[in-house]
Parts: sequence; structure tokens; C-alpha cells
Amino acid sequence: SLDPNSRTRNPQQKPTIVQQASQATTKVEESGVLSKRKVQDLVSSVSPGDKLDPEVEEVLLEIAEDFVENVTNFSCLLAKHRKSTVLEVQDISLHLEKHWGIKVAGYSGAEERAAKKANTAADAQKKALAARPPGAGGGAGGSGV
Repeated sequence: SLDPNSRTRNPQQKPTIVQQASQATTKVEESGVLSKRKVQDLVSSVSPGDKLDPEVEEVLLEIAEDFVENVTNFSCLLAKHRKSTVLEVQDISLHLEKHWGIKVAGYSGAEERAAKKANTAADAQKKALAARPPGAGGGAGGSGV
């Protein structure tokens, strides 16, 4: 059952995508998305010699964890909307692009749709030209019978 509100589940059933996201979120909260050391490394790479106040480090860690949790949960809802039990890059990419303005190189849905639309239009034009009988011009200099 894909019902996220269902508390009981058959042990033979696979966990739903929402349940898996919840379990992943719990693991993220336990392990942390980012370590204090990584935050310190990032600060020193941007501004060598500067240090962050410990409270600021904590806030940055919380923001990073909240961001990952938000993206994961909403992306799982997108996968569920597609009637899929698998979270795919397209789900994460769509959420990041639409809600956060972040485009993932090589996975932008808008780029893919535009390329697909351009290819479809060009293919339709080629098919239309190929389907015309020889001599049935239609150009400016044709007789246009």
C-alpha cells in the first residue's frame, strides 16, 4: 500500500517511497548531512584564516539538513505522483529547479522538453516534405495547381 498514513503493513510488502524517505531522513538526522569539519573546510577555502562562531556552524548544519530533508521529501512525493516507487534524478531535479531555482547540469527538465520539442517539429517538417509527390512544389516559384 502506498498510503503514508497506514501504520501497519504486511511484512512481505516493500516499504513505500514515503516510508523509505522517512527512514532516510532519520538516518540523515543521526549522521548529519554535513560535518562541522566540512563547514570549517568550506569557510577556510572561501576565506582563509577566518573562523565561524560555533553557533553559526550549528545554524548552517541545521539549514543543510533541513534543505536535504525538504528536497528528499518533496522529490519522493513527485515520484509517488508519477506512480513510481523509485526516486529518480528527474524528481530531485524538477523540485530543485521549480522550488529553489537550482538547475542540475544535464538533468534540467526544461532543457530536455525544449530539445524534444525542437526535434519533434523538425521531424514533422521532414516527414511532410518527404510525403509530397515529386514536383508538387509549394515554393514561391511553383505553378501551384
